[in-house]
Amino acid sequence: MPVWDNILHSGEIQFILLRMALILLLTVLVAKLTKRIAVRKLNNKLHYRFLYNILSVLIYLIGIVTALSEIPNFNNAFATLLAGSGIAALSIGLAAQESLGNFINGLVISVSKPFEVGDRIRLINGNITGYIEDITMRHTVVRTFVNSRVIVPNSVINKDMIENSNFLEDRASSFIDVIITYDSDMERACEIMASVVESHPDFVDTRSPDQKNQPKVTVFVRHLSVYGVELRASMWTSSINNNFAACSEVRRQLKTAFDAAGIQLASGAVASLPPA
Repeated sequence: MPVWDNILHSGEIQFILLRMALILLLTVLVAKLTKRIAVRKLNNKLHYRFLYNILSVLIYLIGIVTALSEIPNFNNAFATLLAGSGIAALSIGLAAQESLGNFINGLVISVSKPFEVGDRIRLINGNITGYIEDITMRHTVVRTFVNSRVIVPNSVINKDMIENSNFLEDRASSFIDVIITYDSDMERACEIMASVVESHPDFVDTRSPDQKNQPKVTVFVRHLSVYGVELRASMWTSSINNNFAACSEVRRQLKTAFDAAGIQLASGAVASLPPA
């Protein structure tokens, strides 16, 4: 092509390449400086991260276009290349359509905010559970419990049903279920359960102001099974992150307290517990 021949044989080719390199270097520096400033100001807000990622793409796009514009007759050469390759133009169009879909879905997510960065979520249909780490123009990053990252396209996550453990409030609750034998002291077992749960340092009192005259922890008799009396209490903590460990410690303390009080746990009871 005559255009490219003129460029390659131009005596200014070294200066053109130097200017392009400087522009690209400046682009990278501006992008890194913007990221450093953004990290200090983002505060893990979803829409801020989304806007930053848009800005980052625009910085690189402007830098690359500016660098390429240093090539003589670049616009004409680029138009000629596209006009001569219908397949390339079609491929670019299809890729742009998919990217535009992910961008629009990302914009919807950042505005509606079904989750924030740091929230623990579960995608019901996708069977993905983890913590929201980042959102870009194309995808959302979910960090799993084994510290791997699942890259979910925004168009996929926007269509899925989302279970958010941190939506509206961070407090979380799990059931503490035990089954004691019929000849054990049921009332004493309920007192021990309530005492162990509410004395745990991570326990959160969820009573409203008009419920302050009620017990902090209520122990329910959820079932009279063939194995024994099934008791249940709720363990509330400040977040889902410390709930599992707190419940584990409470169960261990309950076993010790029951042994000391002569309260027998029913044998074979684990299999008898129906789903919560």
